[in-house]
Amino acid sequence: MGLLSAELAIFDCVTGRTARTEQTPFKIGSGPDCDWRIDDPAVPAEYCTIQRKGRSYYVLPTNGTGEIVFDGLLGPGGEIASGEDHTLAIGRHFLALRGASDARKWLAGLSHAHWFIFDKDAHTKSGPCAFRELGPHLRARPDGGDAAVLLCQGLTTMGFYAEHVLPHLPAPPPPLPGQRDTFTPPPVAGAEGPSIDVEYGAFTCPVCWLKFDRGDVMNIAVHASLRGDPILGEDKMQRFQATRFNDRGQAVDALGIPAPDLACPHCRRKLPPGFLDAPHHIFSIVGAPSSGKSYYLSVLVKMLQTTLFQQFGVVFRDADPSENVILNHMKTQLFSAATPEEAFLAATELEGSMYETLPRYGQKVKLPKPFIFNLSSPRDPAQDFSVVFYDNAGEHFEPTRNSADSPGAQHIAAASGIFFLFDPLHNAEFRRRLAGLRDPQLDSRRMDQQDIILAESEVRIKSLLGLDKGQRIATPFAVIAGKSDTWGHLLGEEPLAWPVQSGSLNLAAVERNSERIRTLLLEVCPAIVANAEAISSDVKYFAASPLGCSPVEFTDSRGVKLIGPDPQQLKPQHVEIPTLWVLSRLAPGMVPASALS
Repeated sequence: MGLLSAELAIFDCVTGRTARTEQTPFKIGSGPDCDWRIDDPAVPAEYCTIQRKGRSYYVLPTNGTGEIVFDGLLGPGGEIASGEDHTLAIGRHFLALRGASDARKWLAGLSHAHWFIFDKDAHTKSGPCAFRELGPHLRARPDGGDAAVLLCQGLTTMGFYAEHVLPHLPAPPPPLPGQRDTFTPPPVAGAEGPSIDVEYGAFTCPVCWLKFDRGDVMNIAVHASLRGDPILGEDKMQRFQATRFNDRGQAVDALGIPAPDLACPHCRRKLPPGFLDAPHHIFSIVGAPSSGKSYYLSVLVKMLQTTLFQQFGVVFRDADPSENVILNHMKTQLFSAATPEEAFLAATELEGSMYETLPRYGQKVKLPKPFIFNLSSPRDPAQDFSVVFYDNAGEHFEPTRNSADSPGAQHIAAASGIFFLFDPLHNAEFRRRLAGLRDPQLDSRRMDQQDIILAESEVRIKSLLGLDKGQRIATPFAVIAGKSDTWGHLLGEEPLAWPVQSGSLNLAAVERNSERIRTLLLEVCPAIVANAEAISSDVKYFAASPLGCSPVEFTDSRGVKLIGPDPQQLKPQHVEIPTLWVLSRLAPGMVPASALS
């Protein structure tokens, strides 16, 4: 609706009285001829008049002084901008004004029973409290209320300055002899967060892995003056539970700006766009330090983008490119490099850029950043969903790391698919069988505790899910023997079958490959097979090589000797097959499977 159809709406923030009109002039004062009559002899017979000029309303003083307190300033009045909050302080009477086509909706969202104190300096909002309780709150402030703006519930873009309100609030009674001041300031709005059951809900946060329902989500403030969240810190925008919305159904922040971005009510981390509209599946990649998870994940994303679209007609794309920037940079770095030094990816560090500090169960902890991708099929948009990956530091899977203040790998208990990246070149028996092979990876020595990491994963999953030791999860579990270009000849002369055929995943080929790899692992490192099959009832074994070639030695710009991929020789092998297998379990409509041999 246009501005010509806008109504003038008036709300008494102390009594709750309302009025709506399109007729002007509209007089406010204590006289009997006023349209809004104030029964107070201290108020002039005519205090001000509201006139409509063209498409706008204007409030003008008619009290003989030429000045009124409009929008907190003593002056000649001004324009009542359409769709914005304005205030008028008339002695001890405090009115809210608005010119709007949805005046009825605006008035319905206001409440004189609940007031908030906005601190202009700290950018925090405290309350709610009753109007009569504002006095003790303001007087208890170190600044006496100088930096405070007072808003009744529903006001967003304008309130009342404490200097105009405080003189009209009841003075506190004098304390009795020996009486101590027991006044407690109002809580900062949103500081404690909502009380939500973390184990039940329709949604699982991809960052802290706690559950919540649609009504629990928080919005992220947009207005620059609302920077400073009481939980996340002064450099983060405030999180809030939306109570007001614009005509498009978008939540608006405390200063009336549309705030469409959502946040988890537990960790308060921003949720990806469209999070509430489609299912999310966590894909957990588990592996020991230096097992190649970063290389595997970087190559996997590129291969999924290609194979899913070419073979299945499924689009695999970033859910939020700004949040996936680190992973996308690694992928670009690897495939756009000209030299091994340019293609080299540093190991993920426990305190590095892949982690961020967020609240979880009342304390600040390091949590891995999620990398989220949407899968969509033009054939049936109703099947769309997202997958969530993490690039954990390998140390997070070690037994000593699963403490309350370092829960960085607990996503495995919420996962829809688990991928254990096994590095055969760390295993002593594999290395013995590869004796004489020239590969710089065989020159490094590292304690092999990959079977211990699998055993630790079992303990964590069953503990977090409340399972008995003898129970197994039904989650698809892929054991991926990496760097297969180095050891693949141990499987025999026949190459592994390529299982993607005619737009479907050939499960018979997957099963044959799995049996061959399982047989070899059972012979060389049986503890890997035993531990994997103690965790899940749905285990398959895969061989993959993210690089498809042995790395080369080089000296970096600091003179440090390293090994890294030769970008001219990259030829990934079977990297995406484990993910396609899990997808065929979760979304057979997108990744259909056939049992043909």
